[in-house]
Amino acid sequence: MNKKIVLAVSIFISSFTLNIDSITAQDAGFRRVVQQDLTTEQKVAKQLQRLTKALSLTANQESQITPLLLELNQKRDGMRDDSDKRAAMREMRDLITAQNEKMKTILSADQFSKYEDIKNDAKETMRGKKGRRNQ
Repeated sequence: MNKKIVLAVSIFISSFTLNIDSITAQDAGFRRVVQQDLTTEQKVAKQLQRLTKALSLTANQESQITPLLLELNQKRDGMRDDSDKRAAMREMRDLITAQNEKMKTILSADQFSKYEDIKNDAKETMRGKKGRRNQ
């Protein structure tokens, strides 16, 4: 009798776990689709909100960072249709370097250090995703 109960409970737990995994995967896919449907201004607002929370930005810093994020997102959106991908990548790299220099002047040393950490974490996440995609 005890074996039947243990078996029934383990089957229930495993099926519940499988359902949670599929729901989580569907939710991640949904977030990805929703993210793609955002306008440039909406993307900037989300990025600014995340940066404000992570770096405790002041209102003055927010007003200085907003145009930087807007410019970067507009250029990025425009480059998606660019036929010369290498030139677009070089231009984006230059734009990001310039943006980092501007961010260095806007943020305090501690905030900029946290900003660099956030960017490095994002790079590692993307590298991890690319690695999984190719395997």
